Amino acid sequence: MSDEIYLSKLLEMRSNFSIKLITGFRGTGKLELLKALLEHLKSEGIAEEQIVFINFEIVDDLTDFQKLYNYVNAKIENQSYAYLLFYGIQKVKDWEKAVNAFFLGAPVEIYIADSNEKLLTEKIFHLLPDNCDILRMYPLSFSQYIKSLSVDVNEFTSPQIDLDNFFHKYLRFGGMPVISEYPVSENILRRLLTGLLNEAMLKDIVIRYSVRNSYLFQRIMKFLALNLGYPVRLKNLEKHFAEMNSNITLFTLDNYLNLIDESGFFKRIPRYDLKKNIFVNGNECYYCADNGLCNALLEFDYYSEATLMKNSVCMELLRRGYKVYSPIIG
Repeated sequence: MSDEIYLSKLLEMRSNFSIKLITGFRGTGKLELLKALLEHLKSEGIAEEQIVFINFEIVDDLTDFQKLYNYVNAKIENQSYAYLLFYGIQKVKDWEKAVNAFFLGAPVEIYIADSNEKLLTEKIFHLLPDNCDILRMYPLSFSQYIKSLSVDVNEFTSPQIDLDNFFHKYLRFGGMPVISEYPVSENILRRLLTGLLNEAMLKDIVIRYSVRNSYLFQRIMKFLALNLGYPVRLKNLEKHFAEMNSNITLFTLDNYLNLIDESGFFKRIPRYDLKKNIFVNGNECYYCADNGLCNALLEFDYYSEATLMKNSVCMELLRRGYKVYSPIIG
């Protein structure tokens, strides 16, 4: 299971004098990973009093760094060593000040999980540039997806296992962990992905960034989904919305594209001129974090296996830690 893989990677970061940042698009399992870490620590004999686990999406009274500091400090001040596990901490104003104080002033290990890697790293790196480890979580790979369905990978050659059918379903509905719980009903999968899409757009983008025109923002995301893997030119995008009688400036378009990239929903892939051996600014390509979410954006009306295959390859390369560029040939 993917939880076990990520937990193993997280445990490798222990005791190396760093803050552990767990990032990834909403629904990839960050909260579940923190819970798995919590249970692992308990299994090692670490007392519950030494562990502070806070899910800020359900705890709403720790609104600023001073309240957070006072609350946590009261719990760990008599402990010789403590573990701090925070989920969704960016709801706390100036949270990085409290984290910095704990990291430098108390014998603790700190694990922070949140969707927006850029916001996390910008605040933490400013205070502790050399003391951060990042664990990036992605939707399930195909092999992880198969394992999540309790299909033995050693039985792929068995006539009872229709691997092609599994792969086509994976291409269409993606690898968000929740879908492995409902592998049969396509109607349920559509509803799950649509709900996850709406929640992610609302909480991670529209509310967090105070997006004024959420309808237009969603139209931009649909444009990226329809043009998956192709260069996006701001001028062409402006013309596209002008033809739709939408009054939007190049500045706003560029700002919205930056927000989409930061959210992790789409990954902006830079272009590289192979002949000149240089990066080319602008006209970047965009790939979606998950095929299922991409299809949910388009209400499952548009389906190109070739495009989704290309998207899956890009995300698999990123999952394996490669840097990905879109080449310009000739």
